[in-house]
Amino acid sequence: MDRTTLEQAILTLARDQELLRSFRADATSVGAGLGLDAEWSGVIAAGDRDRLRSAGLPDGVTILVSRWFADDLADSASTGAFHVDTTSPLPDPDVPANLVFAGGASHVPDLLARPEIDPPDAVGRLTAGYERLRKDLAAADPDVLLITADCHFQSFRTGAYVIGTGASYSGSMEFFKRPDLDLTVSGAPELARAMANAIRAEGLEVEESPEFPLDHGQIVPLRLLLPRPDLPVVPIVTQPGRSFSPFGARVFGEVLRDVLESRDLRVAVLATGGLSHWLDPGKFGKADVEFDTYLLQMLQAGRGTDIANLEPYALLDHGQYEFPNWLIMLGMVGPGVRGEVYAYEPMEASGGGWAVVNMVLPQQGARDE
Repeated sequence: MDRTTLEQAILTLARDQELLRSFRADATSVGAGLGLDAEWSGVIAAGDRDRLRSAGLPDGVTILVSRWFADDLADSASTGAFHVDTTSPLPDPDVPANLVFAGGASHVPDLLARPEIDPPDAVGRLTAGYERLRKDLAAADPDVLLITADCHFQSFRTGAYVIGTGASYSGSMEFFKRPDLDLTVSGAPELARAMANAIRAEGLEVEESPEFPLDHGQIVPLRLLLPRPDLPVVPIVTQPGRSFSPFGARVFGEVLRDVLESRDLRVAVLATGGLSHWLDPGKFGKADVEFDTYLLQMLQAGRGTDIANLEPYALLDHGQYEFPNWLIMLGMVGPGVRGEVYAYEPMEASGGGWAVVNMVLPQQGARDE
């Protein structure tokens, strides 16, 4: 069910007490007149805020159905659980023809710097997931790789999202006592500047940065996945301290679709970051398996872009401040594309719920020889 239809139905009922009384007496019939099917009429009549929130409705609207429609002053029917919509039809995928790979992987520093701190079997499964994704990326044979990560140790002029426009990038994991884990990659300045210009043309904020040191956000996934050392890389960095907007991250990715389609390049995009991952004191080391499972099920169901409809608090409360990195990738891919989960491991010592996911793109043409 379209979330705009749901929201307008709720607001219409809230404005008309006689209509609301009729709805409570016969939700299915009255709901049909508001564009609702029987299932969603029942959801509203039951005051099920959890389902409505999962559909992307803001909490300020969903609370009407419990406290005001159902007179549930304690909001006792709602638990904060999230649900995956399995009944609404998926749109047909509309993936840019030259987007040949899309996936996501957590950039866990301990996976390279000190894997011995986590259970060996979990490390093995996560590493195996990375290896499967590496083979997928190599088979896609891209001309350029876009990689999204959040800001860790770099310093930028603004708090906006950043696109790297340099000719090359270098860095190491010296902050994790491993300066030997270093990396140098080449950039793609012309493509990167075109991406930045497209973002600005849409009235969105972006900062161009010709140079910044790579950190574990890029080094871990690139050392594990980069199919060849000369593959050009365009880093995209989010700065959640300034601008945490799931919706904005998806739009950022959607804007880049036109840039990709206008280039004669085979493009790959890799999102990085945890799923649940708290760095704040008192929470580090925890993983929210229930919410991580919801995110992964949304990806598997082809509804990854719908995650951007959640209000920011829903993600922040569950430790997903890195998930906007994934939403940029999902915005490029578009709706209706299913993800295949290669690995998910909640690891206490390294501090989060770690995942590796391949987005199953429609069959792309082979490179012309």
